[in-house]
Amino acid sequence: MRFLIVGAGAIGGYFGGRLVQKGEDVTFLVRNAKQIQLEADGLFVKSVHGDFQTSVRTISNREEAEIFDCIIIAVKAYHLTQVMNDIKPYVGEHTLILPLLNGYDQFSILQKRFGLEHVLGGLCYIETTLDSIGTIVQSSSFHSIVFGEWAGGESERTRLLLSHLDHAGFTVTLSSDIQREVWQKYIFVASLSGITTLMDSSVGPILTSPKARAIYEQLLQEIVSLAQNAGMPVGPEMSASTMQKMLSVLPEFTSSMHRDLHKQLPVEADHLHGALLAMAVPGQGAYPVLETVYARLKVYESVNDMR
Repeated sequence: MRFLIVGAGAIGGYFGGRLVQKGEDVTFLVRNAKQIQLEADGLFVKSVHGDFQTSVRTISNREEAEIFDCIIIAVKAYHLTQVMNDIKPYVGEHTLILPLLNGYDQFSILQKRFGLEHVLGGLCYIETTLDSIGTIVQSSSFHSIVFGEWAGGESERTRLLLSHLDHAGFTVTLSSDIQREVWQKYIFVASLSGITTLMDSSVGPILTSPKARAIYEQLLQEIVSLAQNAGMPVGPEMSASTMQKMLSVLPEFTSSMHRDLHKQLPVEADHLHGALLAMAVPGQGAYPVLETVYARLKVYESVNDMR
């Protein structure tokens, strides 16, 4: 199976690098500057699961290449429009597209562009970032991909993909109910990024402060309630499971959005919190904490001229 990994950053570089280590046929689609750096230095990962450095195969935008069997999209959601143009030459009749982006809207966007039959549901759980010299730093015990047919169930093609993703040094799960899994991740990421950026803090101090924890719990409940009112595959138990996950992480754990904010990088405010508020059914529920989070992030974008 020929893999194209879109992006060799913190997420794409990590999972793609692990697949290279396993011996899979992997190519990275990257920008010219990144291509030069990777060709010179290779891909370097510092991980709690073991450091490694490897040479990788790369192509840049519009560079000729054969059709790929699976295209894994591992970039920030605000790059999706450009990415769809970039991958179009490499999508064939049987190509699978596996997005590992935060949010929910990206699936319908990709399906409209490439067709329902090409787009799988997918997500990942990992804490990883790039340091000042471009090394991928992976610092959590969890490093997993979950994927499946968007319509549910399993298929021959997803079982084949599982066989190639499995035993690559990270956890992979084939889900028969991927839309529910996507929403579980969306709720976790939106509440985590919302509270860490609002409080400008990692998880530990937020959960040990009674008032801050109460605000987090309200934010979490608002997101779950909003999704339920909008008819999404979200059950009331998702509040409890998300809280359990928050309580299980290390005190220094934070969101990638919080890290990006401190680096004065763009954030996924519109794709996470803004997209949620756009789903709100008029007259059904109030979402004051979620609206406060979104307003805080839009102020950040305005102050840093990120339009």
